[in-house]
Amino acid sequence: MTGRQEDLLGRDMHRVVDKLHSERTHVTPYQEDYRRLLDNQGKMIRASMVLLFARAVDPTRRQAPEEVITGAAAIEMLHLATLVHDDVLDQADMRRNRPTVHTVRGNKAAIYLGDLILSRYMEIMAGIAPDTAFIREQAGTVCEIVGGELYQESGRHNTDITVEYYDRAIGGKTAALFRLACLTGTHLGAACADREGTARVQALEGVARTFGENLGMAFQIMDDIEDFDVAHDTGKPKLEDIRDGIYTLPVLLGLQEDPSFKDLLERDRPGEVLGYLQAHATLIGRSRQAADSYLDRAEGALEDPAMDPGVTGVLKDMVCLLHAHNRGGEGNRPDGGGFGGGKA
Repeated sequence: MTGRQEDLLGRDMHRVVDKLHSERTHVTPYQEDYRRLLDNQGKMIRASMVLLFARAVDPTRRQAPEEVITGAAAIEMLHLATLVHDDVLDQADMRRNRPTVHTVRGNKAAIYLGDLILSRYMEIMAGIAPDTAFIREQAGTVCEIVGGELYQESGRHNTDITVEYYDRAIGGKTAALFRLACLTGTHLGAACADREGTARVQALEGVARTFGENLGMAFQIMDDIEDFDVAHDTGKPKLEDIRDGIYTLPVLLGLQEDPSFKDLLERDRPGEVLGYLQAHATLIGRSRQAADSYLDRAEGALEDPAMDPGVTGVLKDMVCLLHAHNRGGEGNRPDGGGFGGGKA
């Protein structure tokens, strides 16, 4: 059963990629830049969440309805828009082994291109929305994502922020989008199958919410750990967070344990921070444990009897691969925001 669902997912993902590839803008001077941004996909984990949770509603379908494919592409566009903006704010030169758009076109054009993709996401979702509650959820989650980014921005170079503050920031900027992807699939799948409001769909919404939030939290923590893994190429520069004054979980745990670590951070020498973390390996280890805990919670959510066994198997395989990577396995490395697809 799991193998069948994996095959169906693969076919539907090809349709999502084709949908993104066919997307165009009327803004002639930037058509090629727009095209390159949408074609520079990772493994598109968020789009796959849309497809899988739609399939959980109606697992007998041989292919996803067009509305679900469109919704999955739109969720990926929302993610890409946040990456374009992040790259400007972080002054990042590379994304997925390609030059970022602001290094080619400048900051203003990059911001507007990100806005253009975001606007198009909104337009697409408005066109396929089964009801106004769907639109409110999309809009509210975008506010949540921006709020998370603002929390992160407010905490730059602040050695007094806490792990709880960090959790709030990544819960907004990353976990909210994972949750939205899962819920978007559930809602579109229910609308297409004419099963809205049923007890089973309500149960699936709970699974989608819990699974998405916990997977997103784990994913961001793992991506933050990647920033200190200078031995492996993930398609973007290393030690960027420390250079930008963004203190992630390993650093915050270090500050909890050793107040003198604050003096080292304030010297603004990323290499010395890396050396400290390498000499205090338990900080990375405890951060990995935190990610594992979130992955366990995500997997636990899938035990709900409302879930289809085949879809559950695919999702559990994904969680298992993330567990393996988090514990030191090679391959399937997050590249910042997708299961290999963007910031976490």
